[in-house]
Amino acid sequence: MPARRLYLLAPVVAVLALVPLIALFHYPMDFGSAYHAGAVAWSTGHPEVVSTSWLGTPFYGLVMAAVSRAASFEVATPVMSAVNLLVWGALLVSVWGRLHGRVSSRWWWGTLVAAAVFAPAVTSIFWMQINLIIFGLTLWGVALLGRRDRSAGALIGLALAVKPIFVLLPLVLLLRRDLRRAGASSIGVAALLTAIGLGFLAWRAGDVSVANPIVYLNKFATQSRGPANACVIENYSPLALMCRLGVPASTALTVGVAVAVLGAGWLLIRQLRGGYEAKWGLFAAASLLSPMLGPIGWAVYQLLLAPTMLLLAYQFRAGRAAVFLWVNLGFVFLLTMLIWDPLESYAHAPVSVLVVSYTLGQFAQYFLILLWIQWMRMRSANLTRTAIPGSGAQAG
Repeated sequence: MPARRLYLLAPVVAVLALVPLIALFHYPMDFGSAYHAGAVAWSTGHPEVVSTSWLGTPFYGLVMAAVSRAASFEVATPVMSAVNLLVWGALLVSVWGRLHGRVSSRWWWGTLVAAAVFAPAVTSIFWMQINLIIFGLTLWGVALLGRRDRSAGALIGLALAVKPIFVLLPLVLLLRRDLRRAGASSIGVAALLTAIGLGFLAWRAGDVSVANPIVYLNKFATQSRGPANACVIENYSPLALMCRLGVPASTALTVGVAVAVLGAGWLLIRQLRGGYEAKWGLFAAASLLSPMLGPIGWAVYQLLLAPTMLLLAYQFRAGRAAVFLWVNLGFVFLLTMLIWDPLESYAHAPVSVLVVSYTLGQFAQYFLILLWIQWMRMRSANLTRTAIPGSGAQAG
């Protein structure tokens, strides 16, 4: 037990090391935008009219309206930083606490160090975004799957209602009979909270039409396809990549990208084994593909690549994967580490460096998909060979 406690101090130390950095280098623009939108939501019921181009959900507007009423921006900002650090510490302790004793010490320390310096997570803290909070709620819900499906659905639905960056997770849960109740529950909770958010905005606006979800969705679609979001290099979504390549936006292109993403998801999901591994495989697949489905996938959303990378690292260790697979996984990790905004701004990084970093970094998601599919095919081929008498491990 003392040795285990010593090991679990390492994630805490990793988080504490960020405290002086966050105190020196923080950029509350994203939280400030959300705070301002919340204040506008309370006063007018129209957070979408703020100059920062609000792209939040109705329920997130309600949450930020409550925050703006509860505390001033000067008070709320350090609280947000503290919450992000606590959530990040809880994630590291819970995940690597569960892994301790199941893997080798070298693997445990190596993956923990990689997670502690994972740029998308650290950048979320620097920007004071809510991505880590959404990630934590969703991971908590996934951990409860199979034991407390209603609670799992409530947590996943809450995360979706605030920020639907895991939008595909309820759909993949519906594909499995044993997880279908949790998937349906998450959709129901998300829909209920969204309706409450729309009702709140209609109340503050004094206009019942504001509660129309179609109108709100159309406003979101219009803003997300605007010049400030659609083609900018920080947007890693496939639609944004097509836009930068000169392919005009169209319904056919949107549908085509969605079909390609869902097709990749189907290829991944159908190869998953049953039982305990399937639950985390579904979570990894939904995390990997969700940011690619919509028109906006900011670079910091590469936080959602972490479940797949950790799952592959675990399977590579257990399956004694070839060196070239580890090299490819390391290459994907390096691509996610290219962006350390807003530190680049503080360091006055040349624009050319940022352009190259963002241009290369966006391909991490595509390489990771290909790597996962390749690994699944190799594992399937190995199982087939060992199952045939006179071949593989059973030969002779």
